[in-house]
Amino acid sequence: MSAVRRLEAEGADELVERETELRLLTRLIGDLEHGHGGSALVLGPAGSGRTALLDQVASLAAERGLQVFTARGSATEADLPYGLLSQLLASIPELADVPWLHAALSDGTDVQVLHELLCQRLLESARRCPVLLVVDDLILADEQSEAWLAALQRRRGNDPVLLVAAHSGSQDADGDDAPLYLGGLPWENRHVVRLRPLSEAAVRRLVHAVPAPRLPVAEVYAATEGNPALLAEVLARSSACQAPGAEITAITADVRRDTVLDLLARLPSDLAALVRTIAAIGTLDEAYLRPLAAPLGMPLNRALRVLADSGLIGTDPAGPMNPQVATWVLAATGADERAGTRRRAAELGHRRAAPEEDVAGLLLGSQPVGEAWALETLHAAALRRREAGDHAEAARYYRRALAEPAPPGTSARLRLELETVEASSCPFTGGLRLARATRISGDDTVRTRLSAVDLMMQRGARDDALRELAVLSEAVLDDRDRADLVALHWLAEGSGAGAALLGVPAVADVDPAALTPAQAAAASWLVTTSCRDGRAARRLARRAADPSNEPMTLYSPRLALAITFTQTDDVLEALSVYEEVIADASAAGAGVPVALGLTGQAWIHLQRGRVQAAEEALAKAAAAGPPDGWPLSVSDSLSTIAIAAALTRGDLDAAQRAVDAAVDGGPLYSAPYLLFMRGLLELDLKRHRRALGLFQECGRRMNAAGWLNPGLVPWRSHVAIAAQALGDEHTAAAMISEEWRLAQNWGTRTAIGRTHLSAGVAVRSEDAVFRLTQAVNALQQSPARVLYVEAVLLLAAAQLNRGQTSGVPRLLREAERLATAYQLAWATSRIADLGKRLSDRPRRSYRTASRRWRALSPAATDLVRRVLSNASNAELAEELGVSKRAVELRLTAIYRQLEVTGRAELRELFDALDKEL
Repeated sequence: MSAVRRLEAEGADELVERETELRLLTRLIGDLEHGHGGSALVLGPAGSGRTALLDQVASLAAERGLQVFTARGSATEADLPYGLLSQLLASIPELADVPWLHAALSDGTDVQVLHELLCQRLLESARRCPVLLVVDDLILADEQSEAWLAALQRRRGNDPVLLVAAHSGSQDADGDDAPLYLGGLPWENRHVVRLRPLSEAAVRRLVHAVPAPRLPVAEVYAATEGNPALLAEVLARSSACQAPGAEITAITADVRRDTVLDLLARLPSDLAALVRTIAAIGTLDEAYLRPLAAPLGMPLNRALRVLADSGLIGTDPAGPMNPQVATWVLAATGADERAGTRRRAAELGHRRAAPEEDVAGLLLGSQPVGEAWALETLHAAALRRREAGDHAEAARYYRRALAEPAPPGTSARLRLELETVEASSCPFTGGLRLARATRISGDDTVRTRLSAVDLMMQRGARDDALRELAVLSEAVLDDRDRADLVALHWLAEGSGAGAALLGVPAVADVDPAALTPAQAAAASWLVTTSCRDGRAARRLARRAADPSNEPMTLYSPRLALAITFTQTDDVLEALSVYEEVIADASAAGAGVPVALGLTGQAWIHLQRGRVQAAEEALAKAAAAGPPDGWPLSVSDSLSTIAIAAALTRGDLDAAQRAVDAAVDGGPLYSAPYLLFMRGLLELDLKRHRRALGLFQECGRRMNAAGWLNPGLVPWRSHVAIAAQALGDEHTAAAMISEEWRLAQNWGTRTAIGRTHLSAGVAVRSEDAVFRLTQAVNALQQSPARVLYVEAVLLLAAAQLNRGQTSGVPRLLREAERLATAYQLAWATSRIADLGKRLSDRPRRSYRTASRRWRALSPAATDLVRRVLSNASNAELAEELGVSKRAVELRLTAIYRQLEVTGRAELRELFDALDKEL
């Protein structure tokens, strides 16, 4: 039982906050008992308790021995002649002996005589015993029944007949004293009962009547607005949830939606179609609706009254339907039906010379019309919005105008005007300014369009960019424009396969010496993503950045060049390219290239351990535009850097907050970074299953984009780390093997060192020291200083775990130096922990060193003697007559046998055996 009904049952049939209204109606029942008739009209919106109040009045009259006849109007019977009257007559004894009544009602013959007879019989019955007529939803009564009720009102005189009717009141004038005329009924001596929403005190009373969990009264009151029926359903559903934190606003919205959709489903098909039409075109103007609506079973004005009484529509022509209701109705309407209705409405408005602004509003959501007037109307509306400073709305009109067929020149002009509008102040492209966008003729047209494509790509709209490039390829291009078009096509297409039909060659078919700077930058990026050859990528990048070349003007090739330099460990060159992009884009007012340049710099700063510099760059990028309005290419990058900075500082709480605020689902070239960072956080939080899923999804997106280079996102090695933690050694080994193969192909110290580092974490403990030693050796000369510190600390820990303590002090000193320089709090605490472990361990004894020495073979002993005499690997290879690689392999085997990591630890191990050696 709902809270409302329960309270009524426990409170002696009390209707909550309806005491005044019930007192008035009770007085009218008393007057009726004493032979005085009259009428009362109960007004209230849907759900306000009209029906409950009428039921209470009917029960009271029946208890006092009065005759009570009830009927209720409905949308399904609103066009059925005498439908409501038939309900009333079914219980009147004086009409039981009229055998022709049903036929007369059906035929509609002798209407005046019929009405006179029915009124006479009813009044005769009332003279014997007073009659209460209760009519709910009177506005939904059929016209014939309304006419009979009007006749009864006129003939009633002083006979004891009380008519109590109810409806929404949507057709009445405001104020209690306003004249009421409903369906031709005269309402002399009428009493108007207006049902107000429940007060907050009443809502509190009902909420407290519900068993735990107790709901927040203020929130419930605000969400339901005191509507009794809505309140009852919300309380029932929240009680069924049994969740103290149940979202009241969400539950209320669900109830409203379900109510609307239920009403829509129960309406006759013609009225339901009318509701959908109103929701689509947003007007109650009958001149619009009549030709657009499907055939109706009743006059249009009556149909609108029926829908208004149901609460589906209002009466305000400017706002005929609650926006939420319109959304729910349209969601249940097919897209083609919506668009088709709006198109027909727009065509009708154009023929009727309706205000151009209204026609343009209808065109926004319509199907393409295909006529010149539609394009002109949309363009004019866009220009008006621009002049008014409403750039977001202007952009909507431009986009819709572009859906209409237009000559190539007109279409190009609209596209460029759209870019200009978005460059001016649209949030997601704030600051992108194209000063030349309005010049649609002359030599500069192609250049401006190339700039627009450049901006599309930075926003992640690669498909749009490719379509625009296909159109541009048909224009007359000079050598420079053609070269830039090719470069942009390679970047947008992502594989360098080219497009022969567009005159775009494949990257592999172009002589590297013939590449322009922009093409060389694009080619270097494609080599980077495919992980073919780091040295080739570096050569192409340096060719693109050669100061003797003509400077690049497009941003996308330069941003790709900077990333390539980052991946080839040439971070100073990358920072320089980013700085040029930021300077040029700032001067041009182009916000997205500025933000991408700053986030690129921040990434490099994080690699180099300069967390404060990274956070400063991040703050500048965020300040360059509204964070919630950036395109996903920027917002994902901002989130990625924020998470990475927090993880570098060791602040997991800040990293989690950054994850919670992140925008996911962005374009492929940014989303993998964000997924990877989220995976790193889950890994640090020891939630390995979640981390594994994020790393695997990252890998799927990387593979879909054709990005194989582990330097971009080392997802494979981190899949291995998570899988190893979950006991899946097979997956861990396979992922490490694949990443190692790719890292060797790429060949940079950072890629190789990072792979060794991950392998040292993911492989079995006996191989960890070797892998981590290789990681330290590789990363020592790389720009990835944070990774180097991590590798040093992991190596120190691995050596302690294996009892190889001789090299640990040196590693801890190195880590402490870097942690202090870069203010790495997480590293400082780990250094302290490792130092304590080291001090707690016993020193290596002479006996241990001697035992390991005796375990060596004679050949190995001889090789160790030569190493300890400071012979280099090349000298040893010459003395032994073998290759340098063979010497390295033999030494590696000896190091493993002695459980040391290199020459320094080898010497420390045998310090106790100096005399013997």
